Amino acid sequence: MSNAFDEPLPRRLLQITDDRVVLREDPAQKRHPYACLSHCWGNSPRHPQSVVLKTKRSTLAQFKVEVPWNELTKTFKDAVDVCRWLNIEYLWIDSLCILQDSVDDWSQSATEVGSIYENALLTIAATKSKEGREGCYSTPNGQHLAHLVTETDNVYVRRKPPSYPVHDLSLDMENFPLLDRSWVYQEMHLSSRVLHFCFQEVIWSCRAMRRSQSGISDEEATTEFENSTDLHGWDPSWKDLERQRNPDNFDEVRTLWYRIVEEYTRLHISFPSDIFPALAALTQRMYGLRSDGDVFMAGLWRKTLLLDMMWRSPTGIAFERPRRWRAPTWSWASVQTQVIWDPRLDSVFDAVELHEVNCETQGPPELGSLNARGEATVVLHAPLIKATWQRAWARSRNPELILDEIEGRLDTNRYFPDYDYDLPGEHHIPWNSSLHLLPMAIAWIPLENNYQGRRDGAGGYRHVGLGLRELEKSDSGPSSPALYERIGYVEIVEDHAQANMTVDEAREAFERVDSILRSLPRLRLTLV
Repeated sequence: MSNAFDEPLPRRLLQITDDRVVLREDPAQKRHPYACLSHCWGNSPRHPQSVVLKTKRSTLAQFKVEVPWNELTKTFKDAVDVCRWLNIEYLWIDSLCILQDSVDDWSQSATEVGSIYENALLTIAATKSKEGREGCYSTPNGQHLAHLVTETDNVYVRRKPPSYPVHDLSLDMENFPLLDRSWVYQEMHLSSRVLHFCFQEVIWSCRAMRRSQSGISDEEATTEFENSTDLHGWDPSWKDLERQRNPDNFDEVRTLWYRIVEEYTRLHISFPSDIFPALAALTQRMYGLRSDGDVFMAGLWRKTLLLDMMWRSPTGIAFERPRRWRAPTWSWASVQTQVIWDPRLDSVFDAVELHEVNCETQGPPELGSLNARGEATVVLHAPLIKATWQRAWARSRNPELILDEIEGRLDTNRYFPDYDYDLPGEHHIPWNSSLHLLPMAIAWIPLENNYQGRRDGAGGYRHVGLGLRELEKSDSGPSSPALYERIGYVEIVEDHAQANMTVDEAREAFERVDSILRSLPRLRLTLV
């Protein structure tokens, strides 16, 4: 772990003395341990005390003399108080240490925030607070305090306090609202030590363990990759993969990135344009795990691009594309919902060839500031299956294949739209519209009901792909490649595929589908 005295300091820090708080610029000439604050901004016009004080170019000179105490939120004041108790002289708070009306200063800070939290002596987390007026401190509910049982000398009882959520399936936003924020995700992962101020207790988290006053959230760190996930805390898999960096870790590194995006996209983001900046620090760390020369491209990676494109949205949720374009449709950032990757994803379908990728950004790639909507493209040489979006029953999401040469031979097992096509607007897709299916990858499918995520049991393979909608030609030339937008994820199977197949039957069905797909003409297409 880095020594806080040896690492460069943030460009600005709040200096805390007995009687005032002062903003210091460029304090690097002397090394100081400092703390960071992790908090919800929670601006609320109805509660002026919740409005977060911000450093702007017009207030910078004033704050260098003294930050007005009466204008600080309760959360800020409590964080200063914690620093005083712990004899930590310097504190970093985003709204006060970043110029909030300077795009250049904000962009530079977004690339530095990872090292700022990573090198801090401590992160103070207002974990219980939805906004600034709620502060860090709280009075525990009496039910959670130990009470002596009547007519006993040493038997105590209390109500179990809420336990710290460690997985995206166990989010508890009522008791841990801070952990619902997308910006907080990387702050928690990169902080060496975090002091969580919760409703019922204080929780300590570091690289080795988590400890709570009640003991209910105590846990030891593990170095086992498959069990090391922790949604809002230490994640040893980063350090393990760094130490063991070699080509054999290819799948583990790719899987780690998928897990990060899956957990991250479930969290709340106030400004859609922050989708890449709020993850930029972890993206920077991922560069250190990827093979040399790999490049970040709108949330995906150049050397694993075709597999990275195989994300999918959940089913049964009415959500639309972002009203303001922020990413190409082949990127998970083009939707406003959690995305996931099938853990059974095995390999790229070798009938698909990647020709070209264009994804220029303004500034560092990890900030994802793309130049223009039409300039973030992927050019492929691949087979396509024509289909029709038909409504077999209310709210059906199953396209029917209509190509004469394969009619009655192929089917779709499951189809996951990237968004709700029924919603009005420019992305609405009427029923009976034409679309295309692009077979892209191969997935390993278990044939046993007790599948535990391993491939040492009975299983077979299946083709998976993307749903596409054709747009206008890129130019008037007859040989110009067609433009397509991604609209879904699909599993392609044999028509009338039977359930409960044996391993041999599954292999034979896969080979028949594979033969059909390889017989289709390959086209040059551009995804935008």
